[in-house]
Amino acid sequence: MPNLSDYLLPDGRYYFDNAATTKMSREALRVYNETAEKWFMNPMSYKDFDPEIERLLEGAREHVSEFVGGNPNKDRVVFTSGATESINLLLKGYFFENFQQKRKIITSQIEHKAVLETCKYLETIGAELEYVNITSEGLVDYDHLETIVDRETLFVCLMHVNNETGEVSDLERIYDITQAANTKFFTDTTQSITKLEVNAKYFDACLGSAHKFHGPKGVGFLYSKGHIKVSTIQHGGAQEFNTRGGTQNLPSILSMKMALSRRNGSISYSRLMEEFNMIFHDVADFESLGLNVNIHLINCDEKNEILLKDRIVYSKGSACNYGVVAKSPIYQTLYPSKNILRISF
Repeated sequence: MPNLSDYLLPDGRYYFDNAATTKMSREALRVYNETAEKWFMNPMSYKDFDPEIERLLEGAREHVSEFVGGNPNKDRVVFTSGATESINLLLKGYFFENFQQKRKIITSQIEHKAVLETCKYLETIGAELEYVNITSEGLVDYDHLETIVDRETLFVCLMHVNNETGEVSDLERIYDITQAANTKFFTDTTQSITKLEVNAKYFDACLGSAHKFHGPKGVGFLYSKGHIKVSTIQHGGAQEFNTRGGTQNLPSILSMKMALSRRNGSISYSRLMEEFNMIFHDVADFESLGLNVNIHLINCDEKNEILLKDRIVYSKGSACNYGVVAKSPIYQTLYPSKNILRISF
């Protein structure tokens, strides 16, 4: 079970920005170093010369599929550089493969930029983009979703856990809606992997980035059920089922597999929260804006910043907004009268 001391940095501050990135676990770092030293060769070039390399790669694929409740014998896991690439590969690839049959895409205004910008791009080349309403609590308006999903919908893409508010979507309910309309449901599980149960019974595709769950940066996965076909959007290599070219990063892939062995959602964080409240009791305005202990994310009013800035590392929004002076668009949408800080464990 984690203690507050696990988050202490050498400069005396506490690191509470795990929604942006996490520190590699000792186990994941050990696997990375051991693999980089022993299995440094190109997996594609050496898989026939040394079958152990392919066994390791395919074993990692099976592990990811089983972790999300999939069927390793029927479903597909593609290793990528992370969630942003996985999203682009999935949404563009599926649209290119199927746009002659359907073109309607449904998402929300509070998705990660990787989803929003990809959908906006697809709209410029013929997609019909529609946004589901979001409630004042920051949740998908399921009744509205049910009215706009129809048999002309190519896919619905909605995140499992919002990376800035912490609100959790009801995947089962969304999946039931899409199934009734004979369409597909893709979900961004970047923030929920290892923190909440992610079960393939309730979606057609999901994805993750290893650095969000104590694995290395620069590696992730795209899981999809066997019936999901995507066109190649990256050419020049036959790796990853001719879907994603480039030499597989075996050390990072096996390190990610190790990180996935730790399901943090089963850990009780109540003691950690008690320690946190004792140390930061002088911060009076923690609000229940997206407060969800299961995914270890809190929002508070920016007026607390003067009390926090020299004591903890936190965020004012998604890492993809770095360098953008404007307020986070998600916070602007949900809490227009507030300035929000994000604290994540």
